Amino acid sequence: MNKSELKSKLDKSVEFLKNDISNVRTGRATPSLVADVAIDAYGSKMTIKELGSIALLDNKTIAVTPWDRSLIGAIAKGIREGDLGLNPAEDSDRVRIPVPALTEERRKELAKVVGSKGEESKQAIRNIRQDTMKEIDKSFTDKLIGEDEKFTQKDDVEKIVKEYVEQIDKICDAKKQELMTV
Repeated sequence: MNKSELKSKLDKSVEFLKNDISNVRTGRATPSLVADVAIDAYGSKMTIKELGSIALLDNKTIAVTPWDRSLIGAIAKGIREGDLGLNPAEDSDRVRIPVPALTEERRKELAKVVGSKGEESKQAIRNIRQDTMKEIDKSFTDKLIGEDEKFTQKDDVEKIVKEYVEQIDKICDAKKQELMTV
């Protein structure tokens, strides 16, 4: 068992979760909210971050200034059609996106979404743990390691996995707290 390889796989799961829940809206405007929205431009799908700059006008308004002004309509349309619940306004040189405040009901729905994304990440980590345990058992069966080493390695894996599960819980709890704060 290679600890650095295991940690690398677990780090990827945690990073995926962080990226995934960063797109969950908290009522505050953040550039990441619209950065990865796909837009039909130049005959293909491109993200907003590839087509222009994203800035905050205030804590409730995002501004997207495309490098090519002919894309303003396409960007506004892409945001409108995205599952974000946002209604952008087109200006002459940019797209303004007001971010409405969340209702209590919507906050609770989003907290559940964050919880389910956390569970998905934990499941991915459990799968990685299971694969690593099989690897250790195979090394023991192939007589590459002794019985003591097998149990030592399994204990190490359990400790590492437990740390990552706790990390996921902290990330999800922080996001839920952020969501529920009015």
